[in-house]
Parts: sequence; C-alpha cells; structure tokens
Amino acid sequence: MSLGALKQWVKETAAKTIWAYGPKELAARLREIGVRPGSTLVVHSSWLPLNGFKGKPADVVRTFKEAVGPEGLLVMMSMPYHNMSSAQWLATGKPMNVARSPSMMGIVSEVFRRSAGVVRSLSVTHPLLAWGRDADAFVAGHEAAEKPFGGESPFARLLERNALILGFDAPFSTFTYTHFVEDQLAATLPFPLYEPDLHTGVVIDRAGERHTCAVRVLAAQANKLRREPRLVAHLDKVGVLHHGKLGNTRLTWIRAADHSRESARFVAGGAHFFDFPETAGARP
Repeated sequence: MSLGALKQWVKETAAKTIWAYGPKELAARLREIGVRPGSTLVVHSSWLPLNGFKGKPADVVRTFKEAVGPEGLLVMMSMPYHNMSSAQWLATGKPMNVARSPSMMGIVSEVFRRSAGVVRSLSVTHPLLAWGRDADAFVAGHEAAEKPFGGESPFARLLERNALILGFDAPFSTFTYTHFVEDQLAATLPFPLYEPDLHTGVVIDRAGERHTCAVRVLAAQANKLRREPRLVAHLDKVGVLHHGKLGNTRLTWIRAADHSRESARFVAGGAHFFDFPETAGARP
C-alpha cells in the first residue's frame, strides 16, 4: 500500500469511528452554540465525504429544522450560479426560476430547497431559502430591493432577529451577511461599493410569471480591495466569532448583531477591512 493510499485509509477509518457522529450529536451541538426552538438560524454549508456524519444531507437538513422548530426560522442561500460574479451571472441572460433553478451553494442547500415547506425569495442574484414561522414574510419583497443585501432586503431582517449564522464546513468568507454589513458601512469608503449602473435580470415565480428586476452589483474595485482577514482577526480578538469541531466537521458561528456592531466598531476605531486607494490615503 502506498503512503497516499495508507493516509486515505486512515482518514476513512477515522470518519467511521473516532470522527463519527449522527443527528443526535449534531442537535446537541446546536443547542450548545445557542440554537433553540424559535431561533433564526442561517446555515452556510459544504458536504465533505470524510466529515464523520452518519447519514445523508437530508438528515442534516432535518436536524437543522428540528433545532429551530416550526416557531423558528431556518435560512440558507440558494444562488443559481457558482465561480462567477453577480455581473457575470446577469450577463448570461439566464432567468432565476424560483421553482426550478438549482441552488449552487452545495448539496445541503439544494436538498433544503427541495424539502417540504421551503420558500425562496425572488432575488435574481442572491435568493434566500426559508422554512418556519413567517418564512413568506421573511423573503417578501426581495425582488424590489435594488441592493440584494441592502437595508430593504431580507438580510436586514436577520439583524432584526439577531440570527445565528453558522458555517457547517464553510468558512466565514462564505457568510453573505458580511455584504449587508458592508452596505451599512458603505459611506466609510472613498469609492463606491456598487457599480454605478443598474443591471437587470429576470425572475420566474412559482406561478410561472416573469419579473424583470433592477439590481445593483458589487463594484469590481470593491471586490479587489476587500481584505476580510482583517475583520476576521478583529471578530476573533473580541470573542464574537466562534470556532469548533464536531467529528471532522468544522463549525464557525456568529450572531448577526455581534457581526454588525463589532464590524462598525472596527471601522470607527480607524481601521478598515478594505484597502484604500493611494489617492485617498492608506488605512491599516
């Protein structure tokens, strides 16, 4: 047996033994990090073959639903594109079909999309999935928000609910709520957060009706100058960004209110998680 094959065998054996956990253990860990019946939980996820979970993605989805209960709210992203920017997606001219466009945010998200009782927002670029109490009200009006994660979007409702945002083998960099934070702090930047021109895209609702939606996309300069590791370091330092493991699954979580408050405090203190162009004066 080659060294590579031996290492793979060791990992596979560990996933079935010392790393192994099931829905019961996942439910207990969710309680430990603050998920209760009635909670609003946002999940970003990936599905790794050696994560140790004894079950299928559908079992993970069911456990998340049971953790918040019918009086709570479970939310996931369901963007219909991957490895491209919003502008590139809109340039394809493809509609976002609420009922048929698969979520490209991982198999857990797609299984959630197909599960009973889940609704999807009518955003052409950043549709959200929601299940639980007030799910319809939570996603309502997303198609009318020019800024898909701005103050008129469902992302603002996550702050109102002080949602717990969880990465299930997904790092902080996948937390779309950070774009809402950026939107709220846009006035602190010497350059536009969004491209100046409105884009348009088509959303097809569950009744088959087509909606042409105007939407803004993040500016290429903003994406180039973003330095998120600085923000992560601050959130870690002040103790609001948490990390842990369950089996071989990495967990990362933060409260929406903590994220918004500490990000604003970081910027107010003279630092920033964007580089500033030299003409505007550099900031640390």
